[in-house]
Amino acid sequence: MLHAKMEALRVAFRTRWHDGNSRGWGRPLFRWLGYSALLIGLWFGLSGLLKGEFLTGGIISVAVVLFVKEAIFHPSDLLGFERPPARFSWLVGTMFRLAIYLPLLLWEIAMANIHVARLVLDPRMPIKPSLVEFESPLRTEASNAVLANSITLTPGTVTVDMSAHRFIIHCISETSRQGIQDGALLRRVARAFDETIEVPELRDVTSAEEVEW
Repeated sequence: MLHAKMEALRVAFRTRWHDGNSRGWGRPLFRWLGYSALLIGLWFGLSGLLKGEFLTGGIISVAVVLFVKEAIFHPSDLLGFERPPARFSWLVGTMFRLAIYLPLLLWEIAMANIHVARLVLDPRMPIKPSLVEFESPLRTEASNAVLANSITLTPGTVTVDMSAHRFIIHCISETSRQGIQDGALLRRVARAFDETIEVPELRDVTSAEEVEW
């Protein structure tokens, strides 16, 4: 299974520059130019300097980030991900919605920190760890990656594995598990990427044989 995943990634990486079906923002050249302008602008905004060494470092950093991003997040039909809309308006809208999503995520992280602190300070230590899995209804690779990282950033839950749409999550308590079951983060990520979803059911992972790496 691992070999199949690696082969799918290799094929996606080789074909990213030869995609004749891409239109508009979906064309690799447009993506690189747009992302380069955004990242270089961010670099200049944070540094505020036009010295040669800073600009050189920024250009090198942007090139590395874009290269890794294309290798990891280029949509691949072999992995079951859909292509995001090839519209610049969708990209701008998604960036705006993600800006709204960020403070909501920070709030979830703060509340989860309080919950974990209570677990640690409670003399009874009401910890009930569990390993659960579900099939993500999110359609794009980027939205699934954001969900996986959001779950890990929230204390009490860790994304153990994300294989295409299959998530395996470790939960430290019943409350943490219920948070995954309710699908609050999942729905918010879906809204950020303008996707319509239904919250999936969780399934307990009870043996190592059920985890296919």
